[in-house]
Parts: sequence; C-alpha cells; structure tokens
Amino acid sequence: MTQTVIRLTVRPTEPADLPGLAELFSGRFGHPVTFEEWEWKYRRSPGEGRSWVAVDRTGRVAAHAGALRLPARLGTGGSPSGARAEAGAARGIWQLTDWAGSAAGGSGLRPPLVALGRRLLADLPGPDDAPWIFGFPSERHLRLGERVFGYRPLPAIMPRAGALPAGEGGAAAAGASIETSDHCGDWAEAAWAACGTLSVRRSAAFLNWRYHARPGRYYRFYRLQAGGEGAQPAEGLAVFAFVGRLARGTELWLPPPADRWEPALREVARDLAAAGLERWELWPPPAGSGLEPLLDRLGLAPAGEPVPMGCRGRGGATGGPSPADPRFHCSMGDYDLA
Repeated sequence: MTQTVIRLTVRPTEPADLPGLAELFSGRFGHPVTFEEWEWKYRRSPGEGRSWVAVDRTGRVAAHAGALRLPARLGTGGSPSGARAEAGAARGIWQLTDWAGSAAGGSGLRPPLVALGRRLLADLPGPDDAPWIFGFPSERHLRLGERVFGYRPLPAIMPRAGALPAGEGGAAAAGASIETSDHCGDWAEAAWAACGTLSVRRSAAFLNWRYHARPGRYYRFYRLQAGGEGAQPAEGLAVFAFVGRLARGTELWLPPPADRWEPALREVARDLAAAGLERWELWPPPAGSGLEPLLDRLGLAPAGEPVPMGCRGRGGATGGPSPADPRFHCSMGDYDLA
C-alpha cells in the first residue's frame, strides 16, 4: 500500500491565508473566521499574539495554531532565572487558541497539526513567562495533546445557569445601584484588583479589547455599586454577552464580602430581563470568594456540558503533578467562544 506524503510549510499566518483559514474553521468549528476577527484577536490584543499555519504544496491551509500572551497576576513561584516572583506578581501567561487541522494524504488530523504545534510550542513559554500554558481544547484535541504535546488535563469547568429571577425593587434602599455601558474605564480593573484573584489581568485595555472591540458581538458592561447605611462603598464588574435569549456572564468580579452584592445582581437581572433575555449563565466564581451561596439564591445551578481545560508545562514535560497553579482562575471571558 502506497502512502501519500504531503510536504508542509509551517509559518506565521499571512492575510492571503484568510480564505483558506475560513474554510478550515468552518469545517472544524462550524463557523468561518473573517479578516476583522483574525486581526482583532492576533494583531490588536493588549499582549502578544501568534497565529501560525501549516500550508501544503498547493497552498491549502492544512492546520492552524494560535497563542496569546496576556498580562496576568500570578502567585509566588520560582522563575527559570532563579529569581523568586512575589505573590500576585505581574507576568505574562500564554493561552492556546484556535488549534485546528484537516486531513492530509488520507492520514487524518495528526500530521499537519502535530508538525505545526511542535513548531509553535518550541519556545513557549519563554523564560520570563508563567512556566505553564493553558487552554480549552476539545476532548479530541485534548487526547491528541496528551499523546503528542505533553498536555495535562485540568478539572473541567461546570457552568451555572438558570432562569432570570423575578425582579423586585429595593436595590436603592440597600445602597446598591448599577450603571450600564458597552465599554469600561479604570474602575473595572480596580474591581478586579480588589478581588485579589490570580488570573489574566482584567485591565481596561484587556476588557475593552475583549468585548468592546470584538467584531460582530454585543456585550454589556455593568458597574455594580454596593453600600448601605454604615457600610464602606464598593464597586464590582460584570459583563454579559447577549446570545439569543441567554445572557452569558463572561466576567463577574465582586470584592468580598459576597452577600452585599445580592441587591445589585438582582438589578442586573432586571436589566437583562428588560432587554428580552430569559436565562443567564456564569462560570463558577473564584475559590474562596464566598459567592456560591449567593449564586444559589439567584437560581444559578450547575447545568449544561462541562468545558474541558488543559495545561502544558515548560518543555511539555509529562508525569508528576500538574504544572498549573490551582489558584489560577479562568472566567468565561478567557474562553474565546463566549
């Protein structure tokens, strides 16, 4: 039996590759990618973007792999140079995005995506980056990654969802209020910082890139204020994507204590319902935030399909404990399908 060998060129994506990339994305993800979407993600992010393709001799795009290096707040840990990072130190962390491959020479997904992936990952993460990479691979890609790239599975993320609660007034009496917009200012980063969570940095630049500048999507920012008589005023952040009748909560950053946010969140629910939405969905809040009982009271219970998550340590080393920091929190906003 004769096996056909397809020679591949692995290189950074060029604008001329976008028609072929759109066809590849349609076959693997069920939707194409436009030039505006590609440019937004890989050329306009507040960090560094990599978009690479494997192209066969005919010019066909056989595979794509992407990665974003974003500023993050990380925990204490040793760096490769021997220096010791401070708790909550700012460093870059790489996220893998848009990995997709097509069949080549009748040999299936493996050859083009493997060649491309090995090339892209050869120098990631860098010496000044977090020593591990994270992403949200499909189950199929996760299995391939475990065999070939040194991926390690992380606990899958179970979303919370429910009907929007019946709205009742009283937020103002409780010292709570909300403001809405399609973009944010520095107050949003201050709300994230006050939570003390290890995560990708929610700067105004990141949030406005991720939501306000994204082509073809609509997101609503909520500036939540909590207070009450004798209480210290506080501000929180929520962002929701409008998906049909569903409101997807891509960001929720509410500094403790958690209970003070219930009136403001009920006002958010009232606003979403007034916009014609019927249900809302969130990812689990950061560990130790105390928000779980509040979400229960608001009717947000575990529902739907778990979202796979994986990581890869420096050099793709396998065996031993997971290289990821278990305190690192991912919001739905890190999942770029949201």
